[in-house]
Amino acid sequence: MHFSPPPGLVRRTLRKHRRQLLLCAVVVAMALLTLILVSKGAALQRLLFSPTQSSAWARSATAAPRAVFIVAQTSYSPGWCRMMLSAILSNVSVVSIGLGGKYKHSVRPAWLLDYMDDAGLRDEDVVVMFDGGDTFFTGPLGVKRAVEGFLATTAPSADAFNATAVHQGEATAPLLFESDPACWAPQIDLVVPLGPEDHFSRCFWYYERVWKAANSSPGQRLVRPPPWEYRHLAAGGMVGRVWAFREASKAYANLLARSDKWWCDQSLWALLFVWSVTRDPIVDAGLRIRYGLLSLNYNNSFFLTPRAGPFGSPALLHLPGWTGMWRGALPKLLNCASWFEPLQRSGTFAEEVRALLRSTAVTVYSVNRRANATRFSEVCSLKEVLDPRWLSSPPEKAVAG
Repeated sequence: MHFSPPPGLVRRTLRKHRRQLLLCAVVVAMALLTLILVSKGAALQRLLFSPTQSSAWARSATAAPRAVFIVAQTSYSPGWCRMMLSAILSNVSVVSIGLGGKYKHSVRPAWLLDYMDDAGLRDEDVVVMFDGGDTFFTGPLGVKRAVEGFLATTAPSADAFNATAVHQGEATAPLLFESDPACWAPQIDLVVPLGPEDHFSRCFWYYERVWKAANSSPGQRLVRPPPWEYRHLAAGGMVGRVWAFREASKAYANLLARSDKWWCDQSLWALLFVWSVTRDPIVDAGLRIRYGLLSLNYNNSFFLTPRAGPFGSPALLHLPGWTGMWRGALPKLLNCASWFEPLQRSGTFAEEVRALLRSTAVTVYSVNRRANATRFSEVCSLKEVLDPRWLSSPPEKAVAG
């Protein structure tokens, strides 16, 4: 017997999942376009474009700002190889820093500052730093939209920064961290000995002062209090103008110097975020980042941890925590990447990708700040990264990222 669900039930279901449906429709359209182009013999490079790639060492004084994607990775790992494959197929050059070093999360800002100096990055340039072992790019369009949107709405210099414009939503804070429903800052008790003992409860409790400050100014657009779900800082993704990161890193260094027990950069940045928003005069001036300079990527244009499924058009999907928890979801999440469907379905596309990977070099900086261009095929197995089944299995993250 054929059963037809009530029309009202269908409408409610569609409304509930409208964001997922829209995202999948876009992905299917992009995948079909890719397959059509490949079937006509189009070269792989014609399918890709880049808002990010240019030389940092031979730039004119009037050159446009540059966006650089960076991961801190002390060793090559399967998770890093998957991320790098996705970057190459999204036409993004990712720089890996810290190779061979002794890793802990709290060292990442110092490594990034060293890289910015070595690469000659300018104040107006943009750095995007993210976890390298549990992320993947969704395709060139998401990257392009995220970078262009950030460049269009953020101050290119400290002199051009306008905190009032950020407060009112007319501009974007020039330093954004990933936003996350989860609240995790396990080391805030090093400077805040009050509150609940449980790490999660203490984190939620401490953020309450942010929501209080936000709600006291109804016109503010800097932060999004409850019921907004993605409202807590996650250090696994950060995008900022170079000048803004340099300024904020001074407060970070001051707080880091308060204890030799720090290892969690997310705890440090969460405290600095809270103090920047609340402008608490009790907090030392050296620990207070200017109001409006630091906020979160609330629209998930750069980063998304899909805890309840994918939505929007993020440049990167982030799968933090224990890798096994993403085992069931990963195959579906990969289908949100425009490059995954053609890699699965088109032998021609897969062979073109194989040829591209054999000739592609990746930029790696050792912990001693020595740059090296290494062929992707020499550090990652092409057999594995071109196998959709391998890509769909949560890979090992290794030491860092």
